[in-house]
Amino acid sequence: MIVFLLVGLSLSAQHHALSNKLRGENKVAALESILSDPKFIGKDSITTWKEINSLYERAKEEKVPEVEVASDLLAAEFYANRNDQLNPKTDFYFARALSTAKRIGSKELQLIAFIREGYHYFGHRELEMAIPYFLQAGQLVSQVDRESVPQFGKHINQMSSFYGYIGNYPGAIELLQEALPYAKDGSGLHINMVNSMGVFSEKQQLFEQAVVHFQRALGIAQRSQDSLWMGIIFGNLAKIEEHKGNAYKAIRLLEENVRLSVKYNETTDAMRAMLNIADVLIDVGKWTEAEAYLIESEKYLQHKPSFLQTKTQLAKLRFEIAHFKGDQSAELSYLTNYVRLDDSLRTRERYDELQRAYWQWQSDEFQRSIEAAKEERESALLLELTFGLFLTAVLVIIILLLNRSKNKLKIKSAILEKEKFASALKQKVLAEELETVTISWKEAEEKSHENTTLIADLQSNLKKLGRENDSIKVRSVEALDEMLKEPIMTDDRWAKFKLTFDQVFPDYLSKKRKRYPRLTEGDQRLLALMKLKYSNMGMASLLGISLDGVKKAKQRLKKKMEEPTDTQ
Repeated sequence: MIVFLLVGLSLSAQHHALSNKLRGENKVAALESILSDPKFIGKDSITTWKEINSLYERAKEEKVPEVEVASDLLAAEFYANRNDQLNPKTDFYFARALSTAKRIGSKELQLIAFIREGYHYFGHRELEMAIPYFLQAGQLVSQVDRESVPQFGKHINQMSSFYGYIGNYPGAIELLQEALPYAKDGSGLHINMVNSMGVFSEKQQLFEQAVVHFQRALGIAQRSQDSLWMGIIFGNLAKIEEHKGNAYKAIRLLEENVRLSVKYNETTDAMRAMLNIADVLIDVGKWTEAEAYLIESEKYLQHKPSFLQTKTQLAKLRFEIAHFKGDQSAELSYLTNYVRLDDSLRTRERYDELQRAYWQWQSDEFQRSIEAAKEERESALLLELTFGLFLTAVLVIIILLLNRSKNKLKIKSAILEKEKFASALKQKVLAEELETVTISWKEAEEKSHENTTLIADLQSNLKKLGRENDSIKVRSVEALDEMLKEPIMTDDRWAKFKLTFDQVFPDYLSKKRKRYPRLTEGDQRLLALMKLKYSNMGMASLLGISLDGVKKAKQRLKKKMEEPTDTQ
């Protein structure tokens, strides 16, 4: 979306060409193209401002906040370059860019916003104002996806410059080493970063390490045919040679530095190289040549705070030449100017030292606040974790108890089912047994009925025979009477019957006995047969009594059951 945003930003052919070029690029590449596009980086041009403003308006219209951030950063730097001093418009655009980056949750854009604003204040040597931004940037460096940070190498190089200025040379070198893979091989940024590692090594008196970095940077510059950087690196190598005592070699390197710097209009670097040549020439007693370089260097002086150190060095060298010449009047004039400038420089250096100390204090405080916030987060996390574990444990216990209860219910249900099945099976078996007994009794009843009929026939026949023979009649009648008197339901049969009956109809007879204590064994037999719905004839056959006897027995039983029972 960012890529297509650029389509229509301007009616110019160049703008359309840029849009077409970015169609296939990813978001980071598109943002890098915007931030490095020359049309947005003019120093003081109405056209430049219109381009930046058009970019912002289009970003708002297309709802692409990443481009809003980029356009605000460009607007902030536009006003910074235009005014060449701190101003409210620059502050406004930096603040809006950072606010948008935070709103969309982009740590990568927050990082470059912090670095750019911090570098803006650092450029004006407002270290106290720059420190908070570099502190926050330092925290974000380890958190961002570096591949997603537009111009990562350039921004970290700016950050390392600040670190170097406040004296944190190891930190500056570490930042450069981390950012070096993100600088295009052979580019000016690539050379600058390697050269800076040499400068910071030299500041720590690590001269051999510094030479390694300088030589590496020089090799890259020569391979890329970057004469400007070659000259700058010659100047840095000259300082090492001067430290070693190789004055003339240092002078030759510095002269090459001057030549190339002048050629490419790097006047500030040329001026510093001329002053360094003059300083070396004075040391070897070549005052006239030294004075010529001083005169030439004065052409490039500017009346800006950043040139105070250069002015102080120039006044000191002027004083030394006047002293060696014996020109007391000029010597006094240059000495007075030097003392004045040196006092100002020392005042600024003391201020810078205070600022560096302030940076260290702020850095320590910031780190402590981060650690305190981390500890607080860890404590809160631990509390949440403990509470979570507690809730989890409670939940697990509840689940276990529920499962246990469910398991108990399942077991109990299974047992009940098993018991129910066993009971049903038992009832079935008992019912079958009772049915067998009943069938057996019915068969006995039928047999008894047959016997009765047979006996009746026999009696009839015996009566006839008895007329002929009285003794036979008497014996037969007696035997038949005994047979008829013998009940079919004997005690043994009743005992077996009762056992089966009690299992089929639990507590039926016992409850009757408990309720009607006067019930006899015969009454219970009658109750059992009545429960089984036997007919009077069937009961008569089983009990070995007459039908009339059954009826009377039932009447007696009814009377017993209707009589009130004694209570104690």
